[in-house]
Amino acid sequence: MNKHTFSQTILYKYSKHFLGMAALTIIFFFCLVGVYAPFFASGKPIFVMYDNVAYFPLFRYLFYLGYFTKPIDLFFNLLIFTLPIFFIGFFLHKKNKKIGTGICISALTIQIAGFILIMSGIVKDPAADSELNRIQQKNLKEYISEHHKSPLPDWNESLQYLNDYGKLNILLKYIRNKEQNENLEKFESEFKKGNLEKWLNIAVKEKRAALLREGIKADSLPNEKELRKMVLETTPAHIYTNASSMPTLYKLNEINEENLLRQFNKTLEKYAAEGKTTDKEYLYAAARKKYLIEKNLWIQEEIKKIQFRIMPLLRSFHWEEDAGGEQELNKYISFWELTRINRKDMVSALIFGIRISLVVGIIAVALSLAIGIPIGAFAGFYGGKFDIIVSRLLEIWESMPTIFMLLFIVAITESKSILLIITVIGLFGWTNFSRFVRGEFFKQRNLAYVEACKASGFSDNYIIFTHILPNAIPPLLTLLPFAVMGAITSEAALSFLGLGEEGSCSWGVLMDEGRSAFPGESYLLWPPAFLLTILLIAIAMVGDTLRDVLDPKFLR
Repeated sequence: MNKHTFSQTILYKYSKHFLGMAALTIIFFFCLVGVYAPFFASGKPIFVMYDNVAYFPLFRYLFYLGYFTKPIDLFFNLLIFTLPIFFIGFFLHKKNKKIGTGICISALTIQIAGFILIMSGIVKDPAADSELNRIQQKNLKEYISEHHKSPLPDWNESLQYLNDYGKLNILLKYIRNKEQNENLEKFESEFKKGNLEKWLNIAVKEKRAALLREGIKADSLPNEKELRKMVLETTPAHIYTNASSMPTLYKLNEINEENLLRQFNKTLEKYAAEGKTTDKEYLYAAARKKYLIEKNLWIQEEIKKIQFRIMPLLRSFHWEEDAGGEQELNKYISFWELTRINRKDMVSALIFGIRISLVVGIIAVALSLAIGIPIGAFAGFYGGKFDIIVSRLLEIWESMPTIFMLLFIVAITESKSILLIITVIGLFGWTNFSRFVRGEFFKQRNLAYVEACKASGFSDNYIIFTHILPNAIPPLLTLLPFAVMGAITSEAALSFLGLGEEGSCSWGVLMDEGRSAFPGESYLLWPPAFLLTILLIAIAMVGDTLRDVLDPKFLR
């Protein structure tokens, strides 16, 4: 005698499907990376040992609105901690339904309440100390009141108002940027060679045009090799050297400070030569120069106190941080070092972009289910005039393609909010669910168990949602993966057209950036396109597998 339940039978059949399990593994991997994205890419270390004290910068900044500015990121950051609680409740539900359900409800309550609190700005910047700020403002007011002017820059004075995280942030940023610049040194010779070749080609064309304007006939012009030689011989060395100089992909504080020091030195020399050493500009330049020198000396000493640190697994840049990228370098550096056209890190954006795809797919489909299931259920159960009205509504609604309605509504509202996109996808994607549920209810409503419920005096709502709907849900599961796939595709298509949320790391936005730089920088287009394709294929394969295992012919 077979003691397996229907769900156990479905799970067993699914587990025997190799492609279905492979696709489910891929989706699980995407979800895992999306939820725990900060541990794969972030500008904050997971752990630091500084001056024999342990710090956990990433955990301190996970819920800070000033670092993770997007609500989606903050929601997922909270999910990092509540998701394991959900899983514990789910597994305990099999042994004790009451305890399992209670744990799941508790996790859901924590997720919702915690997200509301985080969005209210309850988490403050760890590097900002209100007491130190108060003292600094008090001292500043007293100085201005006494001297009737603002104080000159003084690093030792500023250092007094920095707490431990403020100091640590300065050191960590310096270390990270220094390491990244050192990584780029292996690309320097290749970059200079390529840029010099590019500059020479332009210079040769200009030289050829200049010779033609001088009256030299085309057949008498020097050949390509001779023209290149002429250009190099007649051009000052510093011009073509600067043309091939390598820009910094990641701006180091010390590099910027060297430029500032040069400017301050020029100012000091100028005013000293004019005998104006008491002028305000001279005093400021001298104080600022001293400030930079003292700060650099402090960094070099304090950096020795950082004994150990654990960085995120893949990238040390958050997707919203300016990575100082120069597009001229993208064609020479490795994939991991690529930067977007807005100077932000590409790999970090790809990782955090998973979150947007998951949110769009899940919430849009959930909204479609919330609309489509009740409408289809009532139409199928009652039939008659109500069913005719619903059928006509379905026909009208299905005649409006989702992607065109997205374009239309975004154009009218002049808004590129991701929430608006999800809402529109949900509002125009419920018809398939409604039609499917309606058909299932037509089959179920005249069966014996429904007649028995009516004879027992149960209300229509009780019969619909307690007895018929659970029997209509399993076949409905085959539509879910394809609906999720359609929602993700719609959002990506809209973003690709330039109508996605601005300042986003959506894969569609990344593809739009790659398209704008195509074909010169096609390498910015294929990574998000490749990941999106892999995810959509995996979802489609899960849908196909569910359709197979739910087919009665396969359930014997």
